[in-house]
Amino acid sequence: MDTQFAVQTQSLRKIYPGRGHGHTAVEALKGVDLAVRPGEVFGLLGPNGAGKTTLVRILATLLRGTAGHAWVGGYDVAKNEQDVQRIIGYAGQDSERSAYFRLTVRENLLYFAHALRGVPIRTAHERIDAFAAAVGFTDQLDQHFTALSGGQKQLVIVLRALLHQPRVVFLDEPSKSLDPVTADRVRGFLVEYARQHAVTILLTTHNMEEAEEICDHIGFINGGLLQFVGTPREFRHSVTVQETVEVTLPDPEPFLSQFRELSGVSHVSTDGTVRLYCQDGFAVLDEVVTMLKQAGVKASVSMVEPSLDDAFSILVNSGQEVVRE
Repeated sequence: MDTQFAVQTQSLRKIYPGRGHGHTAVEALKGVDLAVRPGEVFGLLGPNGAGKTTLVRILATLLRGTAGHAWVGGYDVAKNEQDVQRIIGYAGQDSERSAYFRLTVRENLLYFAHALRGVPIRTAHERIDAFAAAVGFTDQLDQHFTALSGGQKQLVIVLRALLHQPRVVFLDEPSKSLDPVTADRVRGFLVEYARQHAVTILLTTHNMEEAEEICDHIGFINGGLLQFVGTPREFRHSVTVQETVEVTLPDPEPFLSQFRELSGVSHVSTDGTVRLYCQDGFAVLDEVVTMLKQAGVKASVSMVEPSLDDAFSILVNSGQEVVRE
């Protein structure tokens, strides 16, 4: 353990035993070494089933690791559970189940902050009002929790995790169900809160925009292995593909196989807009333009800066290893 880190793991493993005949054990974490510094916002990226939630639940003392070690705030999560629980906040994807559906939002937050976490009631009221104002949620404070939408319930759980001013906060996909406007407010609020209170925030997300906007560092986990840790910019350039050609077509489907066969193209993704990942973007761009001209098709073709989505897509779909700049 290194006391300069707010969160640290060494060779952390988690194996879920097989249940019933014919079911094999699943190794969700395969020796994860992670170090997060105090006061930073750290994003954990990875596809579904990569091990993100398992790692966060172990760090929050909700799950026991099979082997290895983990510390939060200098406390061993296996040996000092109560100490860890005292200094952390947690908002998981299923945390809304712990709320009282017949109470209002304010009553839920007051109960958690004052009765469970010992925050003086006047202070709790002040923090609730301030948090709600910061994320545009003031009008919902006196609504019953059961009347809220899924995204609003998730927002309440995120706010609840901060009310007692924890040293470390774990947020499992905090903006998953939020509308874009609210999600943007929450991201701004989290960054400002972390800076003002020197709080360490570790969050999982599939939202690449969110990761780029608020995270000081990110980690990419896949198949139970932590494959990369660095800044968002370093992650964008961590794959060997350094250039991207973007093609906007009304109907790209007839051209996808031809794009994949172009010399120098290592991977093609499409989500409305087609992206071709390659080493020599200018050469590929010329070939694409020639191909489309011969087909009599007009399209927008351009070189673009690789994004976090690009790096994520390449690493997940191509099995490519990351490289350091």
